[in-house]
Formats: sequence, C-alpha cells, structure tokens
Amino acid sequence: MIRTLALCLLALAAPAAAQRRIDDPDVRDALEALKQEPSIQRVQAAAVEFYRVDPDTTGSMRTRAAWKAILPEVNVGYRTNDATTFVDRYDGLVKGEGPPVGQDDATTNVGELVVSGSWSLPRLLYNPETLDVTSLAVLHEGVIKEVTNLYYTRRRLQVDLILEPPADGATRLAKELRIEQLTATLDGMTGGLYTRVAERRRR
Repeated sequence: MIRTLALCLLALAAPAAAQRRIDDPDVRDALEALKQEPSIQRVQAAAVEFYRVDPDTTGSMRTRAAWKAILPEVNVGYRTNDATTFVDRYDGLVKGEGPPVGQDDATTNVGELVVSGSWSLPRLLYNPETLDVTSLAVLHEGVIKEVTNLYYTRRRLQVDLILEPPADGATRLAKELRIEQLTATLDGMTGGLYTRVAERRRR
C-alpha cells in the first residue's frame, strides 16, 4: 500500500518537476539556442537542392524526355575522296593528229558533309526515359522523409539532454555521439548546410 502510494506521488510530481526545469533560465537559454540551427524547411530545401530532385527540375526533365522521342536522331559525318584524272598531251604543231607525246595527271580532293536523320517508332509510343525521370519524383519524396526523420530524431535527443541530462557520464556521452552522428549525416545530405551555419555563428 505504501509502495503504491509512493509511486502515485512520484507520477504526480513528475510533470511539476519537468515544468520547473523548462522555467529554469539556463534551460530556456539552451532551448532558445536550438532555434539558431537550420529549420526543418531549410534542411529539406537544401537536401532537395543537393540531390537535384526538386519538382521544377524533374518536371523539365520529363518534358525533355517526351520531346526527345519526337525529335529525330541526327548523325553528321564528313568524308573526303581523292580522284586522279589523266589527260593526253599532243604535239603543239599537230594537235589532234598522231599519237600523244605524253600524258598529264591531275589529282583533285573532294570533301562531303553527310547529314542523316532517323526516328525510332517504338519510342514515339513509349519512351523508357520518361519512366526514369518519373522515378526522380519518388526519390524526392524519399529524400524529404529521410531528412525529416533524421532532423527530429536529432532534435529529440537535444531536448532530452537539456531537460533530463543523464547522471551517468557514459549515457550522456553516448547521446552526444549520436547527435554528432546525426549532425554529420544531415550535413552530408544538405551539401554542408550545418557546417556553413556553424561557421557563421562562430564568426
């Protein structure tokens, strides 16, 4: 009975203790400092830009893929032909009479520019490159989900360390390393966004 009563008192006291921690000036300052970090919207935009999967880009690529099947495949080539012509030479006094006294040769070089076009009828009906571009839209959704999950996992660990700092040093170190790991992953997925923000804050 006494043990049950004690557990009930602890349960009732827990929210009050948490509320007191939030009202603590040091806690408020620490939580406020988190607002200086990139927002989720900024992280998502940086990741989409880094992976080049924004809707405008994929839409443009889809249009170009569709037009590519309509336009012909153009081949351009250049070739040269050497031709030699032999001309009989007669005596100047009796030109056209009697056998020739010699023979002259003339070599000419002819260049040809060859242009040809061809269409692929199956591609006019179905261009597989359009499907490849469509897959980029799926990649866009995947990038958004991944960075959002990493962002809030990291933020929960940060808030947890502020509101309920572990008494055990090993536990605290493990959480701090996990935050560093998530920070490095997000930094890599956003083209160095967290590094740039940290450098500006140091300056």
